[in-house]
Amino acid sequence: MADSLTPEEVAILIQARQIQREKNLNRDFDVTSVCQRAGVSRKTGYQWVKKHIPDTAGQKELEQELTKLRTEYEKLKKEYDRVDFENEGRKLAWEIHHVDEWLASKKTLPNAGQRKSSNFSASPGKSAKSDCLGFGNLC
Repeated sequence: MADSLTPEEVAILIQARQIQREKNLNRDFDVTSVCQRAGVSRKTGYQWVKKHIPDTAGQKELEQELTKLRTEYEKLKKEYDRVDFENEGRKLAWEIHHVDEWLASKKTLPNAGQRKSSNFSASPGKSAKSDCLGFGNLC
């Protein structure tokens, strides 16, 4: 629908009509008559248009980018809220089950984290298979 007017174009035309009435311009004024009334050439008139009227195509691109960024922001905000909620649940679970205390007690045990080498090797004279693959009497 290339013939329809955008809201920006409607606003510009209404503003032009108001200026036309205020300056007593002919109803059927054209670019040449407007430029003559202002005392400038058509070329200067078009330069003024470029200088004083915002680029609606560039503005539309910026508005689209803004819409895209707002959508992405909302998506990221929801994801953050979800992750934050999960983390709060984990913190609460750690408190309820005293995980910090349990981990602290594991650090203070003597020889914590060290394994006896005899548990994982076969006894002298026995093969590893006959000694339950090195696990002693756990088999």
